[in-house]
Amino acid sequence: MPDSVSKKHVAPNEGMTALVVFVASFCLYALTSSPAIGWLDSPEFVAQAATLGVAHSPGHPLPALLGRLAGLMPIGDLVWRVNLVSALCAAGAVSLLFASVRRVLAIVAPRMGSASTRVLATSLALVAAASWALWSNAVRAEVYALQSLLSLSALYALIRFEESQHSRWILFGSFSLGLGLANHHLLALTILLPALLFVLMRPSRPHRATYWRAAMMGVLGLSTLLYLPVRSLAHPLVNFGAPHTLERFFWTLRGAAFSKSANLEHASSPVVDAIQIVIALGEALTIPLFLFAVYGAIAGRKNAKRLINFLIGISVMCAGARVLLGFDPETPDHHAYLLPAIFALYLLAASGVAHLIALATSAKQPLPKAPALAAVALALLVPIQITIQWNTSNQRSAWASDDMAHWEMAQLPPRAVLLQAYFQTTFRTWALQSIEGHRPDVAILDRSFLSYPGMLGETLLRYPELSDLIQAPLVAGSPSPIALLRETNTTRPVRVQLHPNVDAPLVRELKPAGAWASFAGDQTADATMRDELTRLLLEAPASESSEVRGAVLWHDATRLDALCILGDREWAQRVLHDALALAPSDRMLAEMADRCGLRRD
Repeated sequence: MPDSVSKKHVAPNEGMTALVVFVASFCLYALTSSPAIGWLDSPEFVAQAATLGVAHSPGHPLPALLGRLAGLMPIGDLVWRVNLVSALCAAGAVSLLFASVRRVLAIVAPRMGSASTRVLATSLALVAAASWALWSNAVRAEVYALQSLLSLSALYALIRFEESQHSRWILFGSFSLGLGLANHHLLALTILLPALLFVLMRPSRPHRATYWRAAMMGVLGLSTLLYLPVRSLAHPLVNFGAPHTLERFFWTLRGAAFSKSANLEHASSPVVDAIQIVIALGEALTIPLFLFAVYGAIAGRKNAKRLINFLIGISVMCAGARVLLGFDPETPDHHAYLLPAIFALYLLAASGVAHLIALATSAKQPLPKAPALAAVALALLVPIQITIQWNTSNQRSAWASDDMAHWEMAQLPPRAVLLQAYFQTTFRTWALQSIEGHRPDVAILDRSFLSYPGMLGETLLRYPELSDLIQAPLVAGSPSPIALLRETNTTRPVRVQLHPNVDAPLVRELKPAGAWASFAGDQTADATMRDELTRLLLEAPASESSEVRGAVLWHDATRLDALCILGDREWAQRVLHDALALAPSDRMLAEMADRCGLRRD
């Protein structure tokens, strides 16, 4: 479709409306943005921004640069500024979704009035903005809001190419996908592969030179990965994989550290995962819009078969990838993996609404006000969606992650040597040290991360006085150097984080005491500290109660496993009782109780 035809159906004030959508979305996200370091990978991204470091695979250079730029802004504290980057990116994604819906309506329903399409597009975009999948990732330091912006930039460019057939849109889309591959390659691939088919399988293909220029634009976007070896050479606190050698650079890019853990995410069968994914998509769109998307995938093929197939391809690839990896409905990251599919489904929903309006206005007894009625009905979904998702998405008072991080660190004596093994704990300590300069006297040795390429050398550079212990070896999977740990404990107090990869001989030397275990634990102190940890759960807002509950259960489960090895059934029974009070039907706790011969009452 030539640009002249396209412009006839797109109101001249589309840019102003897109700006209004951006401002409305940003205000929603900024108002509910987290002031704290957060859970899962968020503390790592906060620490990465503060130190200009290298995050876990594939390194995520763009969040580091944007977070560091936000840190220069003279508003709020540093953590909130870094979290606000996600709000800006997500708001930009929502405005691009609005623009994309407008273009899709111009293609599939060229006779619909511009005022109606503008209201429909605004409503659809704002309903998407208030979905938990996007909202929960717009209020914390993560890569998914930025990836949403890049994904929708590529989608918008390809839709404009379908309209105008101008090759400049392919170049813009290629650059966006290149940046997306540098930020989160798996999510970018769920758009890249359908996009290649979309461009290559059209009757009139672009000139061959366009493909070369598009490839160069993609490489230009990917070139942001060069940040990784450059910053790694400076040895920042967050330096995952230390990718300043060619071998470690490619190790970091391919995500080898997570290849073994990918299968562990399958807590349920692929069929159950697929059903849960469909439910999650329905919740992200609302049931009416999900049904419109299904209808749009069928009816839209009459006017725009290639475009509809492209959107279906993104939806299937994105959902299929999550089925292969496993899906946990309570994990926000798993919902974030569905965002490209969610955006594609919103565009299909726009197609479905447009075709129903066309049927209503062309029937034997036409309904001339059908566009206005549809616009009003969809607009009503916006406050409904915000109301439904407010409690679970609003992170404005979500301080429990900071409270737990300080609770853990407060239990460490001066100059402690801390053996950690759980990624969330390490990320929290990194965040406290990089943001607040908290406890610089504590040596953090992550047994799991020490098994990754480059991490041993980085740790030796940071703590040369502990070189004998670090090279013992101290990595997970090797027998713990118990004698050396005891010797170290005579000069610097050693604390160990209980974890499934802590071998039984070391566990038998330890006593749990609060957040950590030591060579001389105190059962009374441990029970008191567990009560303190429980209070965090009671005080946490609904938006992070699931994360706090999970943190407390992890604390109880690792402690229960250690007490079973120690043979302390009385103490183990107390821990099991407390854990079951939080999760009466937890399968892992039931298995541990049976293995240890404990009562479940």
